[in-house]
Amino acid sequence: MKILAIDTSTEYLGLAIAEDDKILGSFREGQGMKHSSLLMPSIDGLLAKCHLRLKNIEVIALSIGPGSFTGLRIGVAACKGINLVFGTPIVDVPTLDAIAYNFINEKERILCPLIDAKKGKLYACFYERPIINPGLAHQPELNKLTDYMLTDLDYILGKIYKPTVVFGDGVALYGADIKKSPLIHISTENWFPKADVVAKLGLAKAAKRQFANPDKLVPMYLHSMYCQVKK
Repeated sequence: MKILAIDTSTEYLGLAIAEDDKILGSFREGQGMKHSSLLMPSIDGLLAKCHLRLKNIEVIALSIGPGSFTGLRIGVAACKGINLVFGTPIVDVPTLDAIAYNFINEKERILCPLIDAKKGKLYACFYERPIINPGLAHQPELNKLTDYMLTDLDYILGKIYKPTVVFGDGVALYGADIKKSPLIHISTENWFPKADVVAKLGLAKAAKRQFANPDKLVPMYLHSMYCQVKK
């Protein structure tokens, strides 16, 4: 199954094309929020490098948020357009999940990505990392311990009772306060979602036929009061 993964949830534009478990090609560009002008040309360029065309893509995996409101809307619009033309099914991948999977091999079992949500708020979720068994061909998935949250740092810190790895761009804002907790280990690597991880998670959903309804596909904002389009 050939899948195109798209991430427009942050300042980085991320793309990946995979066939089953093999990444055929990937693209990442960090030029600020220029996704509207870069997305489709970048998709075309990556397809060309992989000797493919859009009609060859069997599934699209979209990093659905939370994240940049503008970036998420651009990603959703692109996926809907491709679906309309080619009928390509879409799977949505929560951005917090994609970031958390960057750390599935961490020593500590509890993981917590923090994404800056502006106005003193953070997007967050707690996960439990599975015990990795090298003898297993397919490793267990992360266990999501909480809902996806829009909250503040004090709430997050109050929920940490075990050694926990905290990461994400929210750490850059609140690192000094986070470091006060002896239970927290801060990672400064792999802060952003990777398109190849979005592809992997998307393939798992596609295998279960957990496709999104294109007509009802909307970004995961978590809070609506700041993201309404003014008329």
